[in-house]
Amino acid sequence: MIHYNLTGEGQAVVLIHGFPNDSSTWETISPKLQQQYRLFLPDLPGAGSSPAPDTAALSMAMMAEEIAQMLTKEGVDKAILVGHSMGGYVAMEFASRYPERVLGISLVHSLANADNEEKKANRKKAISLMSKGNTEQETFLRGMAQNLFAASFAKAHPHVVSSVVTSGMKISPTNLAAFYTAIMHRQDHQEVLRQATFPVQWIIGDEDTATRMEDALKQAHLAAVNKVSVYSPCGHMSMLEHPDRLADDVMRFFNYCTQQT
Repeated sequence: MIHYNLTGEGQAVVLIHGFPNDSSTWETISPKLQQQYRLFLPDLPGAGSSPAPDTAALSMAMMAEEIAQMLTKEGVDKAILVGHSMGGYVAMEFASRYPERVLGISLVHSLANADNEEKKANRKKAISLMSKGNTEQETFLRGMAQNLFAASFAKAHPHVVSSVVTSGMKISPTNLAAFYTAIMHRQDHQEVLRQATFPVQWIIGDEDTATRMEDALKQAHLAAVNKVSVYSPCGHMSMLEHPDRLADDVMRFFNYCTQQT
């Protein structure tokens, strides 16, 4: 069972962190959200306080099942899922398996498609680098972190960029590579969006090079109900670049989802 923190009361909301983070990535917005909602803040296997899997390889399916087991343990039948980047892939995998348990999904700088061959090739190179050891892991993380933010934000807040590296270095090279491998092998879930009976929120950064705005906008019409917000200037980390706006936007989405029940 993964480690998770539980706070607040009301409708259940699961905040699923991205790569290379843990549940602490939500600290900028969770205090406001917990005033009205029951927040689940899990560390995915191998991140934060959650141990890596003992035998089976890490996968989106495994992570989605861990979320399902967590909710079942706490007696939650239906929840709103918020997924940042990789966390959005986990949320979509969960929705493919348990659509009846999803009240809504907020995709924060995330997509529903699988990697194309070019992206897979680039990920394999990164996996090879980060697997070599701590020095190579830090080299990879520093290069990645700089590209996660809007240029103006990265220049004005270098300490925030460095915090992403610090967070990533808490994860072992083996576990970091396992996450990237799971991302590389994820399934395409665009059909899940087309068949979704729940609303989908899209948080998009206009300077996001990891989840490009044009790619997100191509998918942001697939579900029957889509709530789209484009942030400018913003990269891949709106919880750090625009935390107040993100908190307000997801709260409005939560309120909409609960009103539909």
